[in-house]
Amino acid sequence: MSDADWFVMQPEKAQAYGRPEKDGFLVRAGSTAMKDGSPKVKRDREERDRLLRTGVLVEDEDPTLLRFAQDHLFNSPSIAGGVVKDGNCSGPQSWRRVGDRKKLSEV
Repeated sequence: MSDADWFVMQPEKAQAYGRPEKDGFLVRAGSTAMKDGSPKVKRDREERDRLLRTGVLVEDEDPTLLRFAQDHLFNSPSIAGGVVKDGNCSGPQSWRRVGDRKKLSEV
């Protein structure tokens, strides 16, 4: 799969790459996520905290970010986006294809 087949999400300083898979939405190792995003109510915070405890997410050199230490398969692009943004997210609207910038919902 070429880089053009990946989708990117860039909330604030974070930058994450992912793609749809047969069983969910894969976020690539090395992607970053906001440590403290907004809003205050975060439906995916529990998942983010679980990924921190299990070592999937680790502290980044930038103290405002977390980094994916390994590839991780999420159940949906919205959960993946919520973890990356550290806030509520519509994955189909937020992930954009690297090659042409089309939203996931458009492809």
